[in-house]
Amino acid sequence: MGIHPRTRMVGPRLRAALGLILLPLLMGASARSTNFEVEAPTPEIAHQVARYAEHYRKEIARQWLGEPLPDWPRPCAIRIKMTGGEAGGVTSFGFGRGRVVDQEMSLEGRLDRILASALPHEITHTIFASYFGEPLPRWADEGASLLSEDRRERLRHEQFAADLMTRSGGWALSELFTIDEYPQDLMGFYGQGYSVSRFLVEMGGRPRFLAFLRAGMNEGWDAATRAHYGFTNTRELDRAWRSWHLVASRTMPTDPSPGDALVVRAQSPHDHETR
Repeated sequence: MGIHPRTRMVGPRLRAALGLILLPLLMGASARSTNFEVEAPTPEIAHQVARYAEHYRKEIARQWLGEPLPDWPRPCAIRIKMTGGEAGGVTSFGFGRGRVVDQEMSLEGRLDRILASALPHEITHTIFASYFGEPLPRWADEGASLLSEDRRERLRHEQFAADLMTRSGGWALSELFTIDEYPQDLMGFYGQGYSVSRFLVEMGGRPRFLAFLRAGMNEGWDAATRAHYGFTNTRELDRAWRSWHLVASRTMPTDPSPGDALVVRAQSPHDHETR
């Protein structure tokens, strides 16, 4: 069938994400929802993550696609490891014949950070994978998924982008758009991917952004830039983004992200309500 595994990792937490690969298969409890099967240390956490995963799947699909996704034929497995640190995550996909044939997610960290940051980020990857049926360019998959995280994480990535621009000027967009593997400057890469994704979404909306990605992957990025944003080529788009970045990096979008929409907090194993 030609299955192509593709692994996604959350922004500045590469080291934690690599460790997730070694998560033990036997966890304390499990919960099953329509589209997810969660393994977690306690039944309360498993059920809460499954509930939030379904919520994010519906809301993020509506935000990007205008409507919820159909139910998946097989649930996506989610493995949870609770720690006292920040949240990290990794989702791997198998693609075949233009669709997702398998997917699996692992998350670790404090419960509040998993629910507000890592989970909506990883759910966004699953929405893109279902919609496109193939891997996206790294910058877009990660950058646009960061738009689903809460304000705290988006502010961090604004700073990563600003630091990159001060340090090296960042990648030319003609280069950024074609990077297949995570570069050594991972924080800068995530920051610039987030900034460029935010710029394109604010300039033309989410449907245009998705159409631009599909055209760029199939027809080339200069042609996609002309067709969807009216710039002659990626060089002109690059200049426009850099001018925008000088001002926008000091502001935040007014619309709440999915991670902002629900206020969550870390709780004891016997108190897993949300507020």
